[in-house]
Amino acid sequence: MSKAQNILFFSIEDLNDWIEPLGGHPDAKTPNLTRLAKRAMVFQSAYAAAPACSPSRTATLFGQTPWETGIYANNHKWHDYYRPGSKTSLVGRLQTAGFETLGAGKVFHVNAENFDTKDWTHFEQRPLGQFPRISRLAKSKKLGRNTDFGPLPDDQAQFDDLNTDWMINQMHACSTGQFWALGLYRPHLPFVVPRRYFDMFKGEIANPPGLGMNRFDPQNLTTQAPLPPSGRAIADDSKFLRRLLHRFNEYQDFMRAYLASVAYADALLGRVLDHMDATNLWENTLVILWSDHGWQFGEKLAFRKFTLWERALRVPLMIAGPNIAPGQSHEPVSLIDIAPTLFSQIGQPIPCQFSGQDLSPVLNNTKARLRGTAVATWGRKFNTDSPQIALTVRSKTHRYIFYWDGNEELYDHRNDPYEHINLIKTPGNISPTEIDRLRGELQSELDFDLAEPVSNK
Repeated sequence: MSKAQNILFFSIEDLNDWIEPLGGHPDAKTPNLTRLAKRAMVFQSAYAAAPACSPSRTATLFGQTPWETGIYANNHKWHDYYRPGSKTSLVGRLQTAGFETLGAGKVFHVNAENFDTKDWTHFEQRPLGQFPRISRLAKSKKLGRNTDFGPLPDDQAQFDDLNTDWMINQMHACSTGQFWALGLYRPHLPFVVPRRYFDMFKGEIANPPGLGMNRFDPQNLTTQAPLPPSGRAIADDSKFLRRLLHRFNEYQDFMRAYLASVAYADALLGRVLDHMDATNLWENTLVILWSDHGWQFGEKLAFRKFTLWERALRVPLMIAGPNIAPGQSHEPVSLIDIAPTLFSQIGQPIPCQFSGQDLSPVLNNTKARLRGTAVATWGRKFNTDSPQIALTVRSKTHRYIFYWDGNEELYDHRNDPYEHINLIKTPGNISPTEIDRLRGELQSELDFDLAEPVSNK
């Protein structure tokens, strides 16, 4: 069986499960993600290892969980745990294996401190760019300049446009031994993209699937009633944003701007797919498309990513290329599974550093059984010596969350896909014995020593 000779490693920042291949938001327009999905294995239950850029990307690119990398939050730096120049990242190991490593955009967390020049044959660096304030919220200056949204002139080239242009110029029909890493920054805040993408979304935008109460009301705490105090604390870390969106009556505009940003990222993906078609690169190129975490729009009154609930952790993950059978897998998988899978697919030994699982069995057999769970971590007070750490494990049927203070959440995704009913607090027809059994099974998947769980009574 022939192995891929090139790798396209395509990441889209902050892309949640609203896209069409994941059956998300009814107003989403993602024809090119759908186009890729038709020739890829689509992982319907793929999850980030952490709901923040730096810990998730570090986990993905070093093939380890955050408690193995030491990177739990954006203020943590990978080079405090991995020696720069040691070639221990996925990129560095591929270069050691003989690949030319070419990158542009947001691959690692974007800043100079998170960049290891020795991993790359060449990395195209350019500034992100600044924009005048557009929204009423941004003009109020009550939040940072990055929290903005609205249209830009159609002829104004952006960071992602320029990086996509550059990468396409590196992808030649005769290429072999190439690793192309293109990281799109949108739909990361600010949600500012050319006006033509806003024009795709006329009229009222539907509420996020699973919003609760069928409306956004930052004053109504009903959707937080099932949460323990620690869960509410994490949700309320974004309370200033939800209040300002309500105050300036821009919640609809905020969602429209995100959908426009997703459509913009989808169009850039389309340009790369067009180029692959024109150069016949599908015959020898492995394509991995992923996002580093999801995004929330008021579910449980939480905004941004930074929680351990489904919309913050569920991400697009598609793998296409030679010998890969298109299809769908519903097995829970983690982004830390990308690194070992990639090495397996190119016929290289899997480094023992990688603690994820090789997804190759699924790429040719959608019924293949895997580990069966995906774990993630988040918390609070990461800039202190005593951070508050929470953990979650997602099985095919349930999500369990364990907080730093012993509080818990347990959701049954067979009946409650949007995680409205915390069985720890409202067990319904489930007996305490069954809850204890589920709790025990799911806790056993976590590598941490957990405190004695609180009673479900």
